[in-house]
Amino acid sequence: MLKKYLHTILILISLQACTNSDIKLDDNVPSTNNDSISIWIKEGQSIKNNNDKKLQLLQKAVQYADQQPFDTVKAKYYSQLSFNQSFTFDSTLFRLINKKAIQLNERIQDSLSLANSYWDLALYYDKYAVQDSAYYAFNEAQKVFERLNEIELSGRILLEMAKIQIEIKDYIGSESAIIKAIEQFKKTDNTLLLYHSYNLLGILSGALGEYDNSLSYYNEALYYLSFLNFKNYEEAQVINNIGVLYRDKKEYKNAIENFFKVITTKNILQDKPKLYAIALSNLAACKLYSEDTLGVKSIFKRAIDIKTKEEQTASLAGSYFNFSEYLVYSKDTLAAITSAKKAETLSLESENLEILLQTWSLLATLDKKNSIDYFEKYIQLDDSLQKEERKQQNKFARIRFETDEFIAENVELESEKNILSRQRSIWIAIAGGLFLLGLSIYIIITQRAKNQKLRFDQQQQANNQEIFNLMLTQKQKVDEVKRLEQKRISEELHDGVLGKMLGARMILTGLNKRVTEEAIAEKSKALGSLQEIENEIRSISHELSHTAYQKINNFTDSIESLLDAAKRNVAINTFFKFNEDEDWDSLDGDIKINAYRIIQETFQNAIKHAQCSIFEITFLRTDDEFKIIMSDNGVGFKNVKGKKGIGIRNITSRINKLNGAWNIESAKGKGTTITLRIPIKNKSNNFIDNNNTRFENV
Repeated sequence: MLKKYLHTILILISLQACTNSDIKLDDNVPSTNNDSISIWIKEGQSIKNNNDKKLQLLQKAVQYADQQPFDTVKAKYYSQLSFNQSFTFDSTLFRLINKKAIQLNERIQDSLSLANSYWDLALYYDKYAVQDSAYYAFNEAQKVFERLNEIELSGRILLEMAKIQIEIKDYIGSESAIIKAIEQFKKTDNTLLLYHSYNLLGILSGALGEYDNSLSYYNEALYYLSFLNFKNYEEAQVINNIGVLYRDKKEYKNAIENFFKVITTKNILQDKPKLYAIALSNLAACKLYSEDTLGVKSIFKRAIDIKTKEEQTASLAGSYFNFSEYLVYSKDTLAAITSAKKAETLSLESENLEILLQTWSLLATLDKKNSIDYFEKYIQLDDSLQKEERKQQNKFARIRFETDEFIAENVELESEKNILSRQRSIWIAIAGGLFLLGLSIYIIITQRAKNQKLRFDQQQQANNQEIFNLMLTQKQKVDEVKRLEQKRISEELHDGVLGKMLGARMILTGLNKRVTEEAIAEKSKALGSLQEIENEIRSISHELSHTAYQKINNFTDSIESLLDAAKRNVAINTFFKFNEDEDWDSLDGDIKINAYRIIQETFQNAIKHAQCSIFEITFLRTDDEFKIIMSDNGVGFKNVKGKKGIGIRNITSRINKLNGAWNIESAKGKGTTITLRIPIKNKSNNFIDNNNTRFENV
């Protein structure tokens, strides 16, 4: 269900080893020596001193730096203070120090120190999850490193930028950044960074559903890892990622094998309990999905205990969600609700919105009393996440676009400076200027084309999500293709074969009146056989039709999505009136799907033929009847008995299937009103279809 959110928490967990090993190594910052600044920094980093003492030392260091007579010395000291972020724990003071470092390094034109200062700022924002600001600062640092031909440093910054882009679902931009980073790391033959890059690229490809590419990248990461003098834990991390890949492919046997390799890694529980707990929880979930529940409960509980001890709040929320799925499978609804609410609490506490989204979806199914409330929360959060992702992606695209313009301007300025300094002739200067102008135009046009493609991809993603929302709760394991095929076979049997048999029976009945008694007896036997076949086909048809129309939930939301989709392309106002306190989803599946199709047919006819500006739908319901009123203010038409169009025949056919009735009222220039009356079969619906429960994991 939540494919688009499935990888976020996994990415953050999988990148933990990468983040730890990518701690900034700033060779340009002066090493600790006996000067006052270095001494105060060292004392400020001591755990013996409290925050008040550290603040006094920091303020003394800033005052000392300000008193220096030369900008070069000031820049050196402020760069030292900016680099030692653990010492500058006061956020406001750090921002002032970092801003001063950037200004001084720009003034003295120390590009390398300037890039490192921006790197410091990016790490600060990344620490507090201010993604757009962190991306901007990383981008500024990367521009400088690339201009200085610092290939490896430029690649490392690109890798950090790619991680942020993955977090906001900007997969296209992230993939481009990683590939560019890999090209730079290969030039320097940095095996460690190549390992991290391919591991990250594997995670990204898995998120995009490119499983074969993802597995290839993970194997490439293991290849580079084999050259490094690491313990087995880094390999276990990649193997866990491969297990997640197989789990997403629903190849649970392969997934279980990989997770088992992780948890059996030597000393992993003692040295890497967090990774052990993650693999353990994934193992339990895959065993559940493969319907092998032996020992699953104890595995889940052990994973939960370790995550609780290690204070892995976000990951713990995912384990409680999976455990709730297990309890649903075990038909322990009350315990499943309790576990899901625990996952909800932990998700809110850790701001794990992806798990929170899945949890509310599950609770909407389990907790019938509060189902509507959970469903509304789900819709609101889902919409807000999509809007925020699009906002962030557009913002990052704008930063990249402005970066290209900045680079083009710098190239032009540097070229003009070189021309003046070398006293080239005016004609060469003009030629160079025209060339650079053409190059700038080319870069801008190329970038705009890329941005246009990005916007198209984003719109495509939004359209896919809209389609997903329309069929929101069709999450059962019953294969959609099978159900559609059942529906098609049902209609073929009912409308085709059955109709032909009825015709044959009527012909035989007519012949019975004009033949001998012996012939009539033989024909009667044939009629009896036809009736038996007819009854059997009708039974099969009804069973297949019932199966095809099951589990169509979220009725009113589907209608609203239908109306909203049309308004994007047609100038029409739509109104949908219904009692929000009514449980419309409790209607039988065959009622909902046939009603939906009738509304869809009527709405399309109103758009195509009625020339209307208003279309209104009203739902009314009593204990015994479901009433739908559809009206428009279009041109109308004169009711004429006789030949009916395909639309009217379809409405009649579907209403007859539901044992209902309908009528149409229309007049020239006065619009059209169609009223449907459908009888309701009251029955209990308070059960959980465990065989159709969809299991997701983070």
